[in-house]
Amino acid sequence: LLGAGSPLPSWPLPNIVSACNAEAPQVAPRSSRQCQRRPRGGPWIPRSFRTISRLASKRCFRELVPGRPTLVWYQPDGTRVVSEGHTLENCCYQGRVQGYAGSWVSVCTCSGLRGLVVLSPERSYTLEQGPGDVQGPPIISRIQDLHLPGHTCVLSWQEPVHTQPPPEHPLGQRHVRRRRDVVTETKTVELVIVADHSEVQKYRDFQHLLNRTLEMALLLDTFFRPLNVRVALVGLEAWTQRDLVEISPNPAVTLENFLHWRRAHLLPRLPHDSAQLVTGTSFSGPMVGVAIQNSICSPDFSGGVNMDHSTSILGVASSIAHELGHSLGLDHDLPGNSCPCPGPAPAKTCIMEASTDFLPGLNFSNCSRQALEKALLDGMGSCLFERLPSLSPMAAFCGNMFVEPGEQCDCGFPDDCADPCCDSSTCQLRPGAQCASDGPCCQNCQLRPSGWQCRPTRGDCDLPEFCPGDSSQCPPDISLGDGEPCAGGQAVCMHGRCASYAQQCQSLWGPGAQPAAPLCLQTANTRGNAFGNCGRNPSGGYVSCTPRDAICGQLQCQTGRTQPLLGSIQDLLWETIDMNGTELNCSWVHLDLGSDVAQPLLTLPGTACGPGLVSSLGGQDQV
Repeated sequence: LLGAGSPLPSWPLPNIVSACNAEAPQVAPRSSRQCQRRPRGGPWIPRSFRTISRLASKRCFRELVPGRPTLVWYQPDGTRVVSEGHTLENCCYQGRVQGYAGSWVSVCTCSGLRGLVVLSPERSYTLEQGPGDVQGPPIISRIQDLHLPGHTCVLSWQEPVHTQPPPEHPLGQRHVRRRRDVVTETKTVELVIVADHSEVQKYRDFQHLLNRTLEMALLLDTFFRPLNVRVALVGLEAWTQRDLVEISPNPAVTLENFLHWRRAHLLPRLPHDSAQLVTGTSFSGPMVGVAIQNSICSPDFSGGVNMDHSTSILGVASSIAHELGHSLGLDHDLPGNSCPCPGPAPAKTCIMEASTDFLPGLNFSNCSRQALEKALLDGMGSCLFERLPSLSPMAAFCGNMFVEPGEQCDCGFPDDCADPCCDSSTCQLRPGAQCASDGPCCQNCQLRPSGWQCRPTRGDCDLPEFCPGDSSQCPPDISLGDGEPCAGGQAVCMHGRCASYAQQCQSLWGPGAQPAAPLCLQTANTRGNAFGNCGRNPSGGYVSCTPRDAICGQLQCQTGRTQPLLGSIQDLLWETIDMNGTELNCSWVHLDLGSDVAQPLLTLPGTACGPGLVSSLGGQDQV
């Protein structure tokens, strides 16, 4: 048991390394093992579902942890214990149900049988163990029969990427190629999950907590795969003795505290792309999560806070996927915005819906796909194109879609492999092939010459990358250093991105939008109300900008549109201001972005706010 003064958890920890030689878990036929079902009669379970182990190609799952994650916990005296390079038990599997084209299965046997089985968009089932019962048969439920706490998230202040379907427009050859590159190239999110003290107490057995985390990470990777994004769990930290930051019922306050701790303490010792805090503390109101939009790869803001609101791992994993989606630039799927989700009417719930009622989202809408593509084209996510250099080497596993020592390629199992250059049974190149076609530096199984541009620039702050001549993979994304001028001197580069004031106005209001007149902008933001401010304080009140910081506060734009691309106008205020004897007509809006938005839209870090000044969070810094 883990608590104040309790002994350390016993090791060894679970192991995933030799999974390829292990048989998938067998589930007894119905005649010898009765599955518990929901009281209302339960779903009809097809015969192929009763033996979940019969996955296509007996595919066993290990690519969730392409390296060996770092595990961190704390002794009673506060000493941090770091366990690096641990191998984990082969207890998680992915595959398909025989006889069901397009089906997919994600199950773990780390502590009983849990997981998700999707036979078709209309027929999806969850497997969960009963409370405290890891030996009995699983409870099988249809997705639409689940009654889980609704997911409402708090979306913080970064620049929005709207999810309205983009208008049709012709694409030049260069833009088509950029689209192809960012869409087809696999992106990887190196994820750290942090369990606070209330979460540790909720699952007092450390092994149970670790297994639950692995199962959530498995589902996260499954959710993001259709977007060509992989989620690799590189670390789990458990606050076994006490919380290392203040955990508040206000999720926005908890997020701010967590992000400060992440930047100062977690990033220096455990490199990663995103950190997600999971807490057993109940948040006030209906919110179960909070994140900052467009924050991935940012050392200051790439993280989220999530309430462990359900015993269902599926429900919590869907909530974490929602917050991670915000970090990747995905906004809410609003009703009626032509972002349909597959599935029967009661279960048409996508991951990025603002509130999922009682149904967890299982997939991302086309609007989410378009938003991710737009964010990547705008220069977001340079860290996602790295080749996981920070992970420990491991024994090779042919079929996990990661090229490891001893392998020349890895295109998955035979039923999955679509690469004519790679032999899926041996993970070696076929005769005559120089490379696998999984990378942009390979064409028709032959290496492209050194110097061929494999990734064009994605904005003012990005640099092109070129093929090395000896690999099918494009080198890691390289960007200009922080503080380099961009947008014609109207902004500076920060974390590989450039966002001028005009660009931010156009992201919110559409083409043609421009910054408001300086006096109108300063007047609004120094008042500190819904029409203009420099953010909010922990109690939720608006913070007034100083005259010096006003330009770096809430976005103030002038536009001919009557409605923004995101949200709607809640209130409108006109005022005439005297400017040296000349009347200046100013208008300000209070935008309603939804009840789950914690803070107003502030200028992005790096926006030029005056001579030698750029914006920071709710203020400005000298450059």
